[in-house]
Amino acid sequence: MELDKSRDTQAVAIRPYGHADAAGTLAIFLAAVTETAAADYSPEQIQAWARPEDRDLSTWHAAMQARNSYVATIDGAPAGFSDVNPAGYIDMLFVAPRHQRQGVARQLIGYVEAHARKAHMAALTADVSVTARPFFERYGFTVEAEQHPVKAGVQLTNYKMKKNLLGSEVRLTGQLVCHTEDQMATVRDHLPLYLSLTRDEPGCRSFIVTTTNNPLIWQVEERFEDAAAFEAHRERGAGSAWGHASSEIERRYSVTGR
Repeated sequence: MELDKSRDTQAVAIRPYGHADAAGTLAIFLAAVTETAAADYSPEQIQAWARPEDRDLSTWHAAMQARNSYVATIDGAPAGFSDVNPAGYIDMLFVAPRHQRQGVARQLIGYVEAHARKAHMAALTADVSVTARPFFERYGFTVEAEQHPVKAGVQLTNYKMKKNLLGSEVRLTGQLVCHTEDQMATVRDHLPLYLSLTRDEPGCRSFIVTTTNNPLIWQVEERFEDAAAFEAHRERGAGSAWGHASSEIERRYSVTGR
């Protein structure tokens, strides 16, 4: 399993996998394994994992259909894909190397998690590569075991990871602390729109910012339904007008539930 380290949000759309996606998704898989994962696995391991000479479109298509797969697109072209079965197991999450850092993996994991929650699944599980582990940890998965599967006679390393979907709310509490009147004016000018946009974000349960007895300090209380929603909020916030204008203002925050 491989993916990107998303930072910059692009116009990513997600739809169910179809027969026309077979060639494109197979190409993404092979490129992600042979290029992106090559930083963490030996050439022998990469060859055993990818096995390009053993892949054919009909077999690939049948497997993609059986896994309840989804395709992420940018400008209509496949950029990544994932899946989740009725037990909550994610078999694949791959992003094309040329679409790294464009929000594809984040959108896919969010889509898969939303589907799992709608289906009342208790947890998501995955066998995650060395390369992908930091991303999954960021979105609330924890390692249950290190594994050493053998593919084509070659031993690899991956991790059994899990994310519980029950009681996984993320909370942020703390203070926004201004040190100058200009910073205070920045908060007053930009905060109302930021509050409105945040409350409309998927997974935001509440977002409250209140004044205190000190006019330079605001009390902040945030609640998001899970780590994926919270991290997506943080990424959008950092790139917003509010994020740029308030980047020098001190935050005294604590986060629980991630």
